[in-house]
Amino acid sequence: MQPVSVIGLGAMGSELARVLLGKGYPLTVWNRSAEKAARLQKAGAKLAASPAAAIAASEVTITCIRSHTDTRRLLEEDPSVLAGKTLIELSTGDAAEAKSMLEWIRAKDADGLIGMISVFPKDIGKADSAILAVGDLETWHKCEAVLKALAGKSALVGKDPVALAAIYASLVLPRQGFMFGMIYGALICERAGISMDAYVDVLPLTIRIVDDYYDLFAATVPEGKFGDPPASLGVYHAAFEDVVKTCRALEAPDELPRLLRDLLQRGMDAGLSEQQVTSLTKLLGNGPLAKSGS
Repeated sequence: MQPVSVIGLGAMGSELARVLLGKGYPLTVWNRSAEKAARLQKAGAKLAASPAAAIAASEVTITCIRSHTDTRRLLEEDPSVLAGKTLIELSTGDAAEAKSMLEWIRAKDADGLIGMISVFPKDIGKADSAILAVGDLETWHKCEAVLKALAGKSALVGKDPVALAAIYASLVLPRQGFMFGMIYGALICERAGISMDAYVDVLPLTIRIVDDYYDLFAATVPEGKFGDPPASLGVYHAAFEDVVKTCRALEAPDELPRLLRDLLQRGMDAGLSEQQVTSLTKLLGNGPLAKSGS
C-alpha cells in the first residue's frame, strides 16, 4: 500500500490515522502537540519532525486541522515540499476559502482534493460512511483507495468547491430538518401534558418511515415522475392544516409546521393536489427539476 501522511491529530485526524494504520497503510503523522501521536507511534506510525517532513515522507498527505486558512498558514512555512505531491485537505471552510486553497495547492505544482467528512469520528472506517471531495478526476483516482479505506462510500462530487458547499447544505437540510421536527414535536407534547419519556418511546414508530421517504424521493425526483401517489400532496396539506390547528389550540410554537403547510398550499394552488408531495421540486425549481411529471 502507498505511504500516507496525516497532519493534524485532533479527534477526527487521530481516527483517520488509526483507521489507516489498521488497514495496513504505512503512516507518517505530525501534530503541533507531539504527545497526541504517542498511541499512534506505538501502533506503528512514524512521527515527523515538521509538516514539511510529513509531506516529504509520502506521496499523499491528509490535512485535518481547524480551517483552510490554518492549513495554508502551516504549509507556507515550507511550500516547496509540496511539488509533485498530492494533498487531501479535510479542514473546514466556505466555498471561497476552499477554492482559494485548491488554487494555492496547484500553484505549488501539487495535486489536491478538498474534502468534507460527513460522519462523526466513530464512523470513520465504516463501509456506509462518506468523505465527499472536489477536484480533478485524475487526482481523485490517485486518492480513491485511501478515501474509501476511510469511508466506504466516499465520492468525487465535482471540480468546483462550490459543489462541496452545495452538497453540504443539501445534506444538512434533511438531517437537521428531522432534528427540528423532533424539537417542535416535543413542544407540542409538552403543551398537551405528554411526558418526554412517552414521546421518546413512540418516536421510533415514525423514524421507520424515513427509509420509505427516501425510497419515494429516489423513485420520483430523478425522473420527474410524480403521478400515482400512495399519499398525495393534498393529503399532506390536510395533515399539516391539522398540525397547525393543534399547535394553535395548545398555544404551542407553530413556525415550522406553518412553513411546511404554506409550501404545500403553494402546491395546491398550482394544481398539484393529486401529485406526489415530491412534485414540490417541480414547482419550486427552475432547472431540470421543473420538468413536467407524469
